[in-house]
Amino acid sequence: MQGRIDSLENILNQGKDVLTLKEAAKFMGIARSSLYKLTHEQLIPFFKPNGKMVFFEKADLVAWMKQNRVSSKKEIAAEADQVMQRLAKSNFPSNPVSV
Repeated sequence: MQGRIDSLENILNQGKDVLTLKEAAKFMGIARSSLYKLTHEQLIPFFKPNGKMVFFEKADLVAWMKQNRVSSKKEIAAEADQVMQRLAKSNFPSNPVSV
């Protein structure tokens, strides 16, 4: 475990923007085989400058990991309250017309 932490710290401390497959897998905390599969299925952005070696931009990896965010229960409840307030305002005008 300490070895993995040390290697991650090295990657981060080097300030590298472009990572090898091995470095990217460590950075993301996944197996190299999983990352190979993601590249094979073109589900993750990558570079293949010489047609053989695969490289990843760190910013692309972070953006990819942040996609499909799942909201917390608190965020969902707040959004539901906002929707209910909007619906209440649109269904019940503030100045009703007398009949």
